[in-house]
Amino acid sequence: MFQLDVLIDISILPSNIMALRDDDFIDFVKEEAGHATAALLEIQGINCVKSLLMTDNVYAIMDVKSKSLDGLKNKYGYMQDDGTFVIQPGVKGNIEYLIDLLKKKCIEDVKLAKSSKHNQSSSSLTIPKSTSTVTSN
Repeated sequence: MFQLDVLIDISILPSNIMALRDDDFIDFVKEEAGHATAALLEIQGINCVKSLLMTDNVYAIMDVKSKSLDGLKNKYGYMQDDGTFVIQPGVKGNIEYLIDLLKKKCIEDVKLAKSSKHNQSSSSLTIPKSTSTVTSN
């Protein structure tokens, strides 16, 4: 079975990804996951990594019954005969890829911070050996 983890390469992320907000974040999303993903996030006010990762269900907007969302729904999904909405599989895949990519980045950042903190505390606990010798008479 193909391991999808190999597709999740955080080295492609800009170094300031966690600081991107509003238009800068949406521009990044367009570049990495496409215009449809960006549109679905932007209409919900998801404007940074943290708000994306803290959103329980980014697809819930598609269940909202509102004429103002009909254009978005028709463009990025399919209305079934029973009235339920299905998002296009490619759009869903792009959103899930983006979320997985950003989660992995957060996990790696935490590991790096813990490792750095551990290394700093280890080096501060090291007691240098004395090089002088004491002679007794």
